[in-house]
Amino acid sequence: MLNNSSQNCQKIIVATVASCDDKNNVTLIIDAGCESCTSSCIMSAASKKITLHANKKYNPGDTLSLIIDEKYMLKLSLLLYGLPLFIMFAVSILIDILCHKDTLTAVSAFLSLIISWAILKQISKKINKSPVKILE
Repeated sequence: MLNNSSQNCQKIIVATVASCDDKNNVTLIIDAGCESCTSSCIMSAASKKITLHANKKYNPGDTLSLIIDEKYMLKLSLLLYGLPLFIMFAVSILIDILCHKDTLTAVSAFLSLIISWAILKQISKKINKSPVKILE
C-alpha cells in the first residue's frame, strides 16, 4: 500500500519484516506498489528487499510502515548520476580545448567517470542517512 503526503514530499509504504539480527538490522520485504503510479520511488512491479537499522527488535512477519523522503532521494540521485556526468563533460571539454585530439578526449572522459565513481564510493561510506525510515 502506498500513500503520498505531498506537503512533506514523503511517501508512506507498508513492508513486512523478513528477519531481524542482534544489532536490530531489519530486513524488510516491500510488496509491489501501485502499478499506475508515475512518481519516482523505490516501488516497482516486483517486491524489494531492503535492510534498515531499527531502534527496537521486530519479529519476522511483523508489518511496518516506512516513510520515504523524496527530496533526499532526489538529492542522492543528482549526486550519484549528475556529478559523474558533469565531471566527465567538464574534463572532455577541457581536454578537447587544450589538445584537440579525439582519442585523448575519449580516454580522459572514461577515466574521469572511473575517478568520480571512486570518489562517490568514498563519499557514500560516510553518508549514514537513509531516505527510508521506519515510521514508529
